Amino acid sequence: MITLPSLKDLPSKWNEIREWLETDFSDDLEALLHERFTEHDAKQFEQDFIDRIGCAPEEYVRIRRAIRLLEASYPDSPNELTAAAIATPLGEMLAVFGGKGLCLLEFVGQKHMEQEITAVQKALRGRFVFREDERTQLLRQELDLYFKGRLKTFATPLEQIGTEFQKQAWDALLAIPYGETRSYKEQAQRLGNPKAVRAVAAANGQNKVSILIPCHRVIGSDGKLTGYAGGLNRKQSLLALERGEVQTTLF
Repeated sequence: MITLPSLKDLPSKWNEIREWLETDFSDDLEALLHERFTEHDAKQFEQDFIDRIGCAPEEYVRIRRAIRLLEASYPDSPNELTAAAIATPLGEMLAVFGGKGLCLLEFVGQKHMEQEITAVQKALRGRFVFREDERTQLLRQELDLYFKGRLKTFATPLEQIGTEFQKQAWDALLAIPYGETRSYKEQAQRLGNPKAVRAVAAANGQNKVSILIPCHRVIGSDGKLTGYAGGLNRKQSLLALERGEVQTTLF
């Protein structure tokens, strides 16, 4: 199972909100902080949380919600989806394999993770089982080599979950060479529809397989980094790694 950070190091003055985070996390966190604290106290809590726990409060909540989805029974889902937690220099990742290949690989706690887990579960009618097999071992080995700068092309098979247009956009991502970048406009041009820049950006945002389907290699026309669910700091680190600058840590 993916790792849920412990809250034991939070200062005691935050015991009330810590208890809520550890027991009932269904409400909106931002609204709860606004209701319970002054703006100054809310900012102080968020800073204390980052300093002591190592992630933002909203990221912790996303991890808890993801774990709830992964642990659900799904009685009407006859298929098993093999899941694995994989440690990387940029944080832990969740990998999920369907019958044909890797269908989800995301940094734990990133935005939209719940929606992606749900989409995969519904599309493949599966329940999640954490275990090791040849596919998870291959992915671990390949990611380890990738982050060491020793692997540019992955052999791990993919199973894309999305619309036909999304799959076309993702295939265009797969065509971007290691160490290079493309703009959203260039990606749209490759699809034969240069006016579909926004649609392409939206499709990239629905990519469920980070790194192997390299949406981190798409940047704005002005050269600026934009639109990466795993965080722009990770996007910058991945691009720096592929340029040979070997920046594979967040801090």
